[in-house]
Amino acid sequence: MEREPPFWRANFGDQFTIAFRVPWRIVANGRIAFGDEDDGQQFGLPAPLDGEERAASMLSELVVQNLHVDEETGDLRIEFGGSTRIDVFNQSCGYEGWDAYYTVGSARWGVIAMGGGELAVVPG
Repeated sequence: MEREPPFWRANFGDQFTIAFRVPWRIVANGRIAFGDEDDGQQFGLPAPLDGEERAASMLSELVVQNLHVDEETGDLRIEFGGSTRIDVFNQSCGYEGWDAYYTVGSARWGVIAMGGGELAVVPG
C-alpha cells in the first residue's frame, strides 16, 4: 500500500493495482486495524502512525482470496486469507471512487467505480 496524495495505491504485483480515492480500511480479526485517515495521527503513541508501514506489516504476507464489488454502490471488498480484508467505500454520486488496472495476456484493462455506483471497464 502506497500513499500517493490525494490517493492510496494498493499494488498486487506488476499485473494488478488499485487506486483508492475514497475512504478505506483494513479489518483484521473482527476489528478495524487501520483506516486511511489514521495515517499521520499520533493517537497518544510515541510517534505518528505511518500508514504505509502499518498496512505493509498487516498485508505483505497475505494472499488475496476474493474480490467482491457491491452491485448497487460500487463498494469494494478485498478478502485475504485468514480474517483480514480491505473495505473501500465508493461515497459519491458524481466522483469516481476507485480504479483497478490489470493485464490479461498483452492487453491492459481498467475497472473504474463511477460516481453513483456503476462500474466502467475500459482499455488501460
